[in-house]
Order: sequence, then C-alpha cells, then structure tokens
Amino acid sequence: MSSDAKSDMTASEMTVRKFLKQLGVTGHQNLSDALEDAVRSGVVAPGSDLPVTATIEIGALKFSHVVTASLKAPDADG
Repeated sequence: MSSDAKSDMTASEMTVRKFLKQLGVTGHQNLSDALEDAVRSGVVAPGSDLPVTATIEIGALKFSHVVTASLKAPDADG
C-alpha cells in the first residue's frame, strides 16, 4: 500500500486493518500448528477435511460476523 493511500485512511480504518492483519497472521500460525500437531498425534487423518467456524463479535455494537469453511489437514510429512 502506498504512503498516499495510508495517509488517506481514517484512524478507524487503520485500527480495523491492524486488527484484521493481526487476526490473519496469528490465526494462520495457530491453525497451521494445531493441524500439524493433530496429524502428527493421530487425532486427525492426513488430508482429511475439517469444518471450521470463525466468529468475530463486538458486544458494544451487537455485531457478529460468522465465517464457515472446510480446512484440509496437512499430509503426514507436513
């Protein structure tokens, strides 16, 4: 993103972007680790499909956003 585009963002937009970036980075790292651990320990079969639901809530706004998908477990070799 260019510095001009960043300077055009409001403080509100910047905080939302920072939250979503943090959510994405930490969520990705934690999910990857959990999936690899589950396959390694035999809890989940390699390559199996796992349903996932993520919910973001802002209580003060009575806002809730739910995303559902299916994740594929990694192969046994990672």
